[in-house]
Amino acid sequence: MIRNDVCSFCKALVLAIVTLLTVSCPAIGQGSLASDASTETMQWQIANSQKLKSPNGWLALTGHFWLRDGACSVDTSESAIVRLPETAAGVEAEIRVNGVSVEFRPVSKHRFTLKDQEVHGVQLLRIDTLKKNADSEDVIQIENRFLLQLVRRSGRLAIRVRDPQSSELVHFPGKTWFPVDPSFRIAAQFHRWPEATETSSTNIRGEAIQLDMVGEVKFQWEGVEHTLLAQQEGDELFIVFKDPSNGNDTYGPGRFLNVPMPNVKPGEFGAIVLDFNRAYNPPCAFSIHTLCPLAPAKNRLPFSIRAGESYLPREKRLEKIERVMGSVPSYKRLVPLSVQELSREKLDGYDRMKISFAAEQNDRVPAWLLIPHGASKSPAMLCLHQTIHIGKDEPIGLGQQESKRQALHLVKRGYVCLAPDYPSFGEYPFDFDAAFAKGDYASGSMKAIWNNMRAIDLLCSLPEVDCERIGAIGHSLGGHNSLFTAAFDPRVKVVVSSCGFCSFHRYYGGNLKGWTSSRYMPRIASEYENDPKKMPFDFDDVLLSIFPRAVFVMAPQKDSNFDVTGVQQIVKAVEPMYKNAEYSDRFSAVYPDAGHEWPELERTAAYEFIDKHLK
Repeated sequence: MIRNDVCSFCKALVLAIVTLLTVSCPAIGQGSLASDASTETMQWQIANSQKLKSPNGWLALTGHFWLRDGACSVDTSESAIVRLPETAAGVEAEIRVNGVSVEFRPVSKHRFTLKDQEVHGVQLLRIDTLKKNADSEDVIQIENRFLLQLVRRSGRLAIRVRDPQSSELVHFPGKTWFPVDPSFRIAAQFHRWPEATETSSTNIRGEAIQLDMVGEVKFQWEGVEHTLLAQQEGDELFIVFKDPSNGNDTYGPGRFLNVPMPNVKPGEFGAIVLDFNRAYNPPCAFSIHTLCPLAPAKNRLPFSIRAGESYLPREKRLEKIERVMGSVPSYKRLVPLSVQELSREKLDGYDRMKISFAAEQNDRVPAWLLIPHGASKSPAMLCLHQTIHIGKDEPIGLGQQESKRQALHLVKRGYVCLAPDYPSFGEYPFDFDAAFAKGDYASGSMKAIWNNMRAIDLLCSLPEVDCERIGAIGHSLGGHNSLFTAAFDPRVKVVVSSCGFCSFHRYYGGNLKGWTSSRYMPRIASEYENDPKKMPFDFDDVLLSIFPRAVFVMAPQKDSNFDVTGVQQIVKAVEPMYKNAEYSDRFSAVYPDAGHEWPELERTAAYEFIDKHLK
């Protein structure tokens, strides 16, 4: 026993030293050891995401139904004990529970199979191997699609129903993860108790449950020792934990973590590594038909773990943005667009029309509309100008700079292009203070978003436009205006931002005064004291509100407005989400050696990116 303890101690000591060096020493932390660990973790995250999308995954789950003794009907009716999804209309079966046995019997003349063998009469389902919390190996498949699986939870029998073609699975964009952080890969020690012990907890529905704990994990964080109780799941330790990040940018009820079980006997200690970069959300984050256990009282950590799987639905991110910009106006603000054509010119390959449209009552937006000759159900682009007094004239080619003529360039590539004036620019005078006083808006940014959403309404009304292929593009003011619009309007399928943002912490050293005029977001000053630390959102929230749609970021290394380091911080937080969801082709960031400008090479790359996703 003494020899085993010494060996365990040595292993823990070596592991702690390696972990400490990896985290603390730049020479190692930036070398192959840290790089290999990060790559392996990202590959694990991708596999975890794909597992969720498998036919047997949680996204395919359409129901969880408790069985009762005697006959239990299986069909699509509201009275069914086991209710199938509506897409299984006509399917009927019966499950009979007789104390120690469970029988399955087809009723309708559909194809029922078990392990590729057709089921015609009564089929016994195995329950002899089902422990208190276990899933049966027997899965009934119906018409090569719907799946019925017998499970036992807290001693009760239930049937899970899955549909591998469910809309939740088909349209799931993928999981989102924090960038891999080596500091959250922590050396720990596992004490395997002499025997498993029941610990009281509850599940996601608030029902009391008992968890079989096999031991405890001890580790240190910032010099303080913490303990987590662990269950055993196959050849791994299974930990359910909660921390202060839950409900903010991770899943509210808590997260799960699996760790390889060390080779120790009951009563012994073993070295392990808690890699919180592999913390993942429980099934209940994705399906209402699950009974996830919640963290027992001893597994509630006092520090935030911003590592592993994140969880902040788009709606929650938009709420954070709205705290600063004000709410998106109600649909009651909608009025007919009442488009007025003020002039029309037939130019080389396209028509150019000066128009105005009604954004709301007593408010018309001046704009240019460019339509390629012969356009029919074509892709379209909302082209938003930078901070310049001529406003909408610049994107269509009436300004001095070739690099800012996005609408002109794109119409010649076959896109219908709409270039509106931002409020207070070009031919669009706007009294922000009067709008604020009436309670119509709390920021110029939200007013611009509303106008742009109405501009998209206009594009969708045109017979020349395919409403499923719309994008937004802009430089500087137009760059973040495009991102804000795409965040709030999912009809924007691709967005290009040139010199449009950086993290608030890196904007002029954290001085946010430039964002606080009435044209932008005055609450940054009035409510958040120009302090990045007090801001409810940053641009990772904006970009992740667009995820998984396509985003192209152009950020010059010498941009005096938007610090490229601050752009890279945001990209570092967002890019892994696209990679792990296997949407790497939908996110691109380039950093040319230039100032607050849009070089030709990067413009061409942006246009090709748009072509790839809209043509």
